[in-house]
This record gives sequence, structure tokens and C-alpha cells, in this order.
Amino acid sequence: MGNMPSAVKHCLSYQQLLREHLWIADSVAGALDPAQMADHTEVMKGIRQYPGVRYPVLTPNLQGFHHAVAAGATEISVFGAASESFSKKNINCSIEESMEKFEEVVKSARHMNIPARGYVSCTLGCPYEGSITPQKVTEVSKRLYGMGCYEISLGDTIGVGTPGSMKRMLESVMKEIPPSALAVHCHDTYGQALANILTALQGVNLYKVMEAGNFICKAVNKTTNSKVAQASFNA
Repeated sequence: MGNMPSAVKHCLSYQQLLREHLWIADSVAGALDPAQMADHTEVMKGIRQYPGVRYPVLTPNLQGFHHAVAAGATEISVFGAASESFSKKNINCSIEESMEKFEEVVKSARHMNIPARGYVSCTLGCPYEGSITPQKVTEVSKRLYGMGCYEISLGDTIGVGTPGSMKRMLESVMKEIPPSALAVHCHDTYGQALANILTALQGVNLYKVMEAGNFICKAVNKTTNSKVAQASFNA
């Protein structure tokens, strides 16, 4: 691919795999690597956008949102965490600070009729804090949903979840958010991704499952294999 920006190469490698979403990252969050994340404009221009495929851009704050809109984004995502330590290392702010920033972003998106999706990292475990309570996941998810995110993606960021912990976490979250507005994002670090997804889908109808290959979690600097990286479901 010659001198094509690295982020464009990365996204193009996913085009043959994804049929519903392709995530594109922005560069503003302090802990993200500018060399890898700064060329989102080139990504938007360099990829072929297929009919029916959504291309949300990760926007950590209002500056990132405006950059995304200027680059042609028609959907955005905000990405928080259920772990205080992970939030500080991944997006360079506390959970509360991140929520304040996300409120601004989602409000601006709503005024421009741009849909916003919310992500919660470390829902089943954190590399710095260990276990994460379902109550904390529910708290963060509820705030994202309440501010206007149409869907909340619950991520097992380091792949330490089990069917049991997935069940307990979802039982808690689903008391506050309808299943039709939830998704799970499971990494296969310890071979549990498919079992965790099956647990998440029990009792609900599968809406979409997307094969997404390898996912890089910059906060822990570790590659994790996502056999089935994203599953959303309807009640």
C-alpha cells in the first residue's frame, strides 16, 4: 500500500470483515499514540465507504468531535471505562471528567442530528484494578445512555471475563438499559470470547455478529485476539 497512512491500511484490512460498523479513531485523548491515531482525516478520505455500513469516529472530547465532523463523520462514539485507573491511562482523565466531556460531545452531536454510540471498557476486569463490580459498569453505562447514546457497547477489554461474570454484569446493566440498546465486545485472550457471547445472547435474539480480527488495546499495550469482537442484540 506504499505510503498510505498506517490508519488507512488498518481500516482497509477490516473492510472485508465488517458489514455493519467500522470504527475510526481520533487523536485528541492524551494517552493515545498520535503517530497511530492522528490521521483520521486521511482514513475518512482513503477508505471506500460501502452502502449500509456505518463509520463511527471515536471522539474523546469536543475538539475531537469537531475534527471528526470536519473529516466527514456521520456518526461518532465516546469511549469511557468502568475502571478509574484504566480511564486515566487510556483517555487521560477520571471517569467523572470523561463523563463531563462526553456530555458536551453527545449534546453537540444531537444538535447536529449525528448519532452517538457509547463504549464502556473493562466491564469484566481491569489490568490495573482487577475485578470490576457490575454496579460500577451499570453506573457508567446508565450515564452514557442517559446523555443520549443510542447504544452502549460493554467491552471485556482484556478478555478475563467468564460466562458467570458476563451474566452477573448483564443482569445488573439490563435493569437500567433495555437489551435493544446494548452490545457486548469480547476479547478472546483466554479463549472465553465465544462462551461469553453465547451467555450474553441467551434469552435474546442475535442482531449482528461481526468478525473483527485482532484488536489493539493501547492502554495495556497488548494484542488480544477477538474471535467475535462485537455482538449486539434485540429483545
